[in-house]
Amino acid sequence: MAGKEGWLIGELSDRVGVSAHTIRYYERLGLLEPPRRTESQYRIYGQENEERLRFIQKAKRFGLSLDEIKQLIAIRTQGTPPCASLKTMVKQRLDDLNRQIEEMMSLRQELASRYEEISKLLPNASTLPTEEICQGKICGLIESIE
Repeated sequence: MAGKEGWLIGELSDRVGVSAHTIRYYERLGLLEPPRRTESQYRIYGQENEERLRFIQKAKRFGLSLDEIKQLIAIRTQGTPPCASLKTMVKQRLDDLNRQIEEMMSLRQELASRYEEISKLLPNASTLPTEEICQGKICGLIESIE
């Protein structure tokens, strides 16, 4: 600790593994309370700041956005445990991920199918495609897709 008052931003950064820039950013967003200042205006952080930063890091592992983390902090600040809100947020994130996975699987299948079609027309990578195969203004293999 810097004296017994707390840590300077670089010291807190080292303790938590978050850059000083990120700490200042979290302050601007309201995720961290503004720290005390020395007479020369250096930020002095305490244990509560370290705990908050560690909470933010852990919450991000749940896939939560900084806005969602801020909501959880606000709910707790009002005296209510935010666990029900966390459950809702995690369920929404899980649903979003499942939807994205389905979309990516569909895209993967579509690309695999198109690759097969292209490979039939261009079986050898060293063979230059002819205008007959690649008819189009730029690339007929793309332009011919419905």
